[in-house]
Amino acid sequence: MNLLAQQALARALARGARPVPAAEVLPAAPVPAPAPEPAPVPAPVAGGGHFDRVGYLEGRRHALEIVRASKVLLELKGGPKQLADRLRQCMQGKPADFARGVAEIIDLVEREVPSE
Repeated sequence: MNLLAQQALARALARGARPVPAAEVLPAAPVPAPAPEPAPVPAPVAGGGHFDRVGYLEGRRHALEIVRASKVLLELKGGPKQLADRLRQCMQGKPADFARGVAEIIDLVEREVPSE
């Protein structure tokens, strides 16, 4: 028996010990917390199938590597369009989630890189 338990037992068995009502010892009843806000519902997946987050992240990573390797192409006239076409080619024949990750990077390139 540990020290605290021994002390508690000794107090309980001591002469003159008085019983303590449970209400004095137990904590007050908890106040019900307000209802939590509902969690955001993810957007439905096009095609109604399973969403593979790993495939999506792999597609983004692959597309980012291609963009980083083609920095010079981004500076040329018509380069961003060529890079977007190259990324679209790498999407062909890949799983839908991988292609979705690549498509997001294509959108970023088309939106953020000025095409001259």
